[in-house]
Amino acid sequence: MMAENTSAAPLLEMRHIHKSFFGVKVLDDVSVSLHKGEVLALLGENGAGKSTLIKILNGDYTMDSGEIYLNGQHVQFHEPRDAEAHGIRMIYQELHYAPDLSVTENLLLSELPRGRGFPGRYIIDWRQAREIAQSRLKLLDLAIDPDVHMRDLPVVERQIVEIVKALSADAQIIVMDEPTAALTPPEVEMLFGIIRNLCAQGVAIIYISHRLDEIFEIADRVTILRDGQHVATKRVDEVKLASVVELMVGREIEARRKTLALTGQESQVVLEVQNLTKLGAYEDVSLKVHAGEIVGVFGLIGSGQLSLTRSIFGAERPDSGSILVDGRECTIRHPQDARNAGIGFVPVDRKVQSLIMGQSVRKNVTLSNWQRLARMGFFQQRIEKDHTRHWVDSLGIRMAGDMEVPIRFLSGGNQQKTVLARWLEANVRVLILNEPTWGVDVGARSDIYDQLEALAQSGLAILIVSSDIQEIMSVCPRILTIYRGRITAEFHRESVSKDELLAAAAGEAV
Repeated sequence: MMAENTSAAPLLEMRHIHKSFFGVKVLDDVSVSLHKGEVLALLGENGAGKSTLIKILNGDYTMDSGEIYLNGQHVQFHEPRDAEAHGIRMIYQELHYAPDLSVTENLLLSELPRGRGFPGRYIIDWRQAREIAQSRLKLLDLAIDPDVHMRDLPVVERQIVEIVKALSADAQIIVMDEPTAALTPPEVEMLFGIIRNLCAQGVAIIYISHRLDEIFEIADRVTILRDGQHVATKRVDEVKLASVVELMVGREIEARRKTLALTGQESQVVLEVQNLTKLGAYEDVSLKVHAGEIVGVFGLIGSGQLSLTRSIFGAERPDSGSILVDGRECTIRHPQDARNAGIGFVPVDRKVQSLIMGQSVRKNVTLSNWQRLARMGFFQQRIEKDHTRHWVDSLGIRMAGDMEVPIRFLSGGNQQKTVLARWLEANVRVLILNEPTWGVDVGARSDIYDQLEALAQSGLAILIVSSDIQEIMSVCPRILTIYRGRITAEFHRESVSKDELLAAAAGEAV
């Protein structure tokens, strides 16, 4: 826990902030303060107003009313460069970097040093650029090669490069949005060490995360939003996890979920994978998922599990092996082949790979099922609306408006429910989910788990791939671990510990 200085005047105050979109209040009289050298956790369900608040702070949005004070001075931010000029930097979950450029180029993109070339022309002084980059990396005692391309760095080091960019711009405040979403446990500890170092230097951090256990390790205070309103601000050492969750969602959430009465072990095998191999990604993978069963595949990021599921769905071609649905071998060369075989797939990046962000909720729900919505060759929009309304009600999809609202205006949890609705509308037999609650808040996460358990009880075969050990242990009665592309062990939830799962996922003998 960092030392805080809440007795001094706040470094940042956002007072009585109001913001509406399309007549719907997104922020309603929200006030937040931040002190020098502290970590303030900004918590709330998706749709609570967190993103809108930090985008107002960054100058991306203009507030309808309210005031911002920095070091006691009233400030106005009309665009991101205004916020940057005042020492405010954002590190979003979706990092903004040039993947094919080097660390040096990313750090100095707008200020690469120039030397004279031919008359009237300039060339980049790469030697000086590397020296500047190395000096900035040394601010945090980092041993990152300034010549390596950003795409070749681990995710945690890409984030650290973003932090170094922020510090080189004399950042007073750094906003971190889901900074650990793609990190392994050792990488999380590395990032936390960097944050502690920053706070010791007087930098203030606004920390947004759905991984609530992290809040108690890294934050000094928590500010909680719900439905666009400020609910509470408390010191971390004065609250417990259960009370934080209840403040966020307005109700109690079960700490441990019930064990499914139907495990599926005595039922028909719906999905079977036999000796599936793709060189360099995964090797000799075999698994079965029964009707009414939820099977989890747990592995650290980069263990080959995402490539495996993409191959089952036809998005990547395996080198060898077989895929069977209901006992029949399927030739799956493209996603449409998987769809025809009754396989649905929820990828990790729903915004890029699953949703058409500019289209309505209605069109996204029925995207994979248009043939069932036609009568005598004519598309029936009335039937489409009825089907969409059914899934909106069944899954509790919350929208600021009706089903015609563009999907981009829904929270992450409601976007994920929309992807689920699409495959349920398509009446699939198998549902494969990659990181199903990535970037989803605790309330929506619980709703999604409830839906998955209900779907399993109705006979659907579900395969969940996740690097979130809490998720795997919460919702999967049977768990496989994967390490370097190989299945290393099989467990039942009731008889395995977190330590045993982590050891098997790290390639250790169990």
